[in-house]
Amino acid sequence: MTEPAITDPYRVKPGDTLSSIARRCGKTVRELQRWNGLRDPNKLAVGQTLYLSESSAFGVTALFLDALRHPIENLPFMLKFDGRTVTGRTGANGMTARQVTQSAHSDVEVWVQTVEGTWQQVTRTLSGYGHKLLTLVSGSIVVPGNTEPLPQGAPAKPSAPAPAKPAPGVPQPPLPKPASGTPSKNNPAVKTRKTKGPQGQPVLKIEVDIPQGLAALFGNYQGGEITEAQWEQAAAYLQCEAAVLKAFAEVESGGHLSFWRLNHADGANIPAVLFERHYFSRLTGGKHDKTHPDISWPTGYRKKSRLGKSDKKMHDGRVDADDIYGDYASAYLRLINAYRLDAQAALKSCSWGKFQIMGNNFALCRADDVETFAASMCTSEFAQLRLLCGYIRNKPGTRIKALGIEMSLWGAVKAKNWQAIAFHYNGPDYKTYGYDSKLQAAYEKYRKKA
Repeated sequence: MTEPAITDPYRVKPGDTLSSIARRCGKTVRELQRWNGLRDPNKLAVGQTLYLSESSAFGVTALFLDALRHPIENLPFMLKFDGRTVTGRTGANGMTARQVTQSAHSDVEVWVQTVEGTWQQVTRTLSGYGHKLLTLVSGSIVVPGNTEPLPQGAPAKPSAPAPAKPAPGVPQPPLPKPASGTPSKNNPAVKTRKTKGPQGQPVLKIEVDIPQGLAALFGNYQGGEITEAQWEQAAAYLQCEAAVLKAFAEVESGGHLSFWRLNHADGANIPAVLFERHYFSRLTGGKHDKTHPDISWPTGYRKKSRLGKSDKKMHDGRVDADDIYGDYASAYLRLINAYRLDAQAALKSCSWGKFQIMGNNFALCRADDVETFAASMCTSEFAQLRLLCGYIRNKPGTRIKALGIEMSLWGAVKAKNWQAIAFHYNGPDYKTYGYDSKLQAAYEKYRKKA
């Protein structure tokens, strides 16, 4: 009877032995031990993955993507490992050719050539067992362009226009129009066109298409800060002091940042968001983790202070630029990219507005669905406050072991129990970041102003 063909890698089945697998794939037991780090050839587990060649065991490939997750073609690179240096240029898929290291403990360095022609190391990692795909995401967008001479007397850099104010009766500036120009070969969502600056300088204008669903949400903006009467109205509904609610805003968004401009001068007003990739990973079943680890990964983003440090929970074993929290522009790029993969999961994976409420909590905020929740977040500060009121009243009570009490968020708000408030609102690790102390200090500040 002919044995069935064997694939590489191979998943161990009941009745398999290392010697029988070696015989079927034409390898030796010693080779399989080395390629899989097996000390005892007699110990195999059903379902265990075995690598049947040096290429599948110690292969390394680098994938280079731009800020919008599109492959960077024709990028000069160097891979350094085992005393060797491999140079080349990425293909249309943004990938290097697969290289094979000597062992799982081989140190691999990845270098790229900058626009100035210098070489820069972008990551360093161990080969590990199994084919390792290093996904490296740039903070930039790659587009072609040629320099042109400046008009005589014109400054090298056009002066930035002053931020525009909405006209009376028109609270929301125009939403972005579809991008126009020539699609970038590297990224079809990015279009470029030549224009002139205010002093006649040649300018290469870069525009990025925003998904229509997001643009429609931004169109709900009505504007307006929360008035004192509205603060008191919300406080009466929750049977608490207005200063408690103001403390939420102070700690979560600095007390004032609820909306910002999509573009510096003429962009639409959009709510402040913070994208959380571990939410997106969980909500999508991890199916985008391998291809989009910068926006989908079981472990959340790290603080900027961790940049460049080793971290086994990161997809390549260290904290890179795509593993840290960025500014609001970075958060929106992440939201846009995630929205294209799964719109609902992307909206649920953001904390929104003045009070930074997670979209996944839309039902607690008395919204019918996450789109309704996001539309309200895009409307006004008062709409965001109303969502906060729903969240506070509807979040279930629980036993807080560290405090020895059972209390709901609403009960904690009425009692001004800052530890219980922080537990419900910021999670059980609230002490790590001192959220309870920050909330109390903010409350005291606003109480004195009352």
